Amino acid sequence: MALSKRHVLSVVFKELILMAAGITLVSGVVWGQTPTSFRTKSAKSLTIFQPGDAVRIQIFELYEENRNVNLTNDYPIDTEGYIIMPLLGEIKVRGLTVFELQQLVQEKLRMYMKNPYVLVRPLIRLTMQGAFSRPGSYMVDPAGSYWGLVAMAGGPSWNCDLKKMSVERGGDVVIKRLLDSFERGTSIEEIGIESGDQIHAPTRSILDIGTLIGLMNLLASMLLLYLRLRTGTW
Repeated sequence: MALSKRHVLSVVFKELILMAAGITLVSGVVWGQTPTSFRTKSAKSLTIFQPGDAVRIQIFELYEENRNVNLTNDYPIDTEGYIIMPLLGEIKVRGLTVFELQQLVQEKLRMYMKNPYVLVRPLIRLTMQGAFSRPGSYMVDPAGSYWGLVAMAGGPSWNCDLKKMSVERGGDVVIKRLLDSFERGTSIEEIGIESGDQIHAPTRSILDIGTLIGLMNLLASMLLLYLRLRTGTW
């Protein structure tokens, strides 16, 4: 059956509307209408290196000079935002991204190496408090897993209450119940742990509810036995 001219125009008009809507959606993503979560994540990761943290720099290549000098190391960032490397001296890293620092170090190394290849990772400072075998402050890669961080602290002590591990920041508890993250091996940055945070692991009470009830039942049984023996009703 032949279609009417009006029907054909109606179908074409609907198709044009759908095409226009699709173009609008695509252009919204391409021309700066990126989802808020993506913008926030990108903005948060722009400036990584801050005083008090450290930088892990790994360098690969045969030296043209100073062959016995090993520059691969963890470099602390001082209060002014600088690190000090052998041969290269002071390098300002505060406010730089990983890529920017990588390019900067590679460029400086060309005076001493033919084809330097540099890997850079940020290290943040965290404090492990409470029921850990080796409590203290550690410099860690935020991309590392939380169970790796606990392993650095020697693992939980025998009386550690794993269910109550928490993250404190500025005296306030900002993240509770880290047990799930510990079991899954979730990364430190995915959990939301930031530089300067304290991971607190409280000790588990020896007399928990189950143990206390058991002791009360035992004492009641002993008291009942004593009374029966004394009254001769046994």
